[in-house]
Amino acid sequence: MKLVIRAEGPIMLESLVKPLQRIASKQGIGAAEPAAAKFAGCMHDLAEWYREGMDQERWQREAAALRELMTSPLTDWCRGKLYVETIAVPFGLPLAALSLLSGLAIRETEQLEPRRDFSPLAVLWLKEVGAKPMRGLAGELVQVEGENNVAAILLKPGVETARADGIPVGYEQRQHADEHIDEGMVILQANIDDASPEWLSYLMEQCFLAGANDVHFLPVTMKKSRAATLVQVMCYQSQLEAMKTILFRETTTFGIRSFPVACHRLARRFITVQTSWGEVAVKLGYHRGERVQIAPEYEHCAQLARANGVPLQQVYQEAVELAARKSSVKIWADKQEQAEPPKN
Repeated sequence: MKLVIRAEGPIMLESLVKPLQRIASKQGIGAAEPAAAKFAGCMHDLAEWYREGMDQERWQREAAALRELMTSPLTDWCRGKLYVETIAVPFGLPLAALSLLSGLAIRETEQLEPRRDFSPLAVLWLKEVGAKPMRGLAGELVQVEGENNVAAILLKPGVETARADGIPVGYEQRQHADEHIDEGMVILQANIDDASPEWLSYLMEQCFLAGANDVHFLPVTMKKSRAATLVQVMCYQSQLEAMKTILFRETTTFGIRSFPVACHRLARRFITVQTSWGEVAVKLGYHRGERVQIAPEYEHCAQLARANGVPLQQVYQEAVELAARKSSVKIWADKQEQAEPPKN
């Protein structure tokens, strides 16, 4: 799901709280974290740098709305899924306030007043939850809630052809029967220089159990030439907070980097071939309708190699040759392939 904010005028937290609460209520959002109130105070203090004489009454209402957001489950729920359409901002904002808006799509208008129509608290909250710019809606509208010309929109993204080559682009596209580009992925990174290999092995296991798509370790050199391991986890945006929790609990890191990535996945089909030593499941990959990958399942090949006392490479190569003969080069011409992998 995507949560999109659309505003016909300036974005104010006092107008945003109720729409978000109504969506959260329908989605069954759970209890709040008790430490959030203190963090709301820190954000309030930081916003003073960008205030530039904002109307006092409006400021107090925005501060109250910030406390309400930070002491409810809404802030954590919005992380990783919040998008903001182009924001209307007053013409001639001070440079400090303008720099605060970096990373968001804006349009300046002389119809707004900096003192009355700009809320640094709202922008700081958007930054806190990792809001990303968005131009135009695409998908299924699940829920729309509005208040004072500001709307919160819960959107179930659909798959749309957004590329010139016709390859569909989707968000958190979990079915891989068709070739597509998934823009709903994120990579987390942490440098670890004081953990045993056994700890990292356990970390990998926990990440995969929690739904990570990929986990790997790379040797790196940190400051003062300290040898370390770069832990890198790829998962869906909706799993970002869960993976952060695992990394903080299971490693010694004090900080995690994360950034969105797109993953181009081939269309996948699965077949079973009968080798000289037994059955092997084989995964086929198709790019623009043409078969470009043949990958026998390692565990099947390894079991047969152990049981029959033959080299693993020999089992693997025979499985590849049989799969090449059994499957079609063109995805639409092959009637034997399955959209789901065979059961072991």
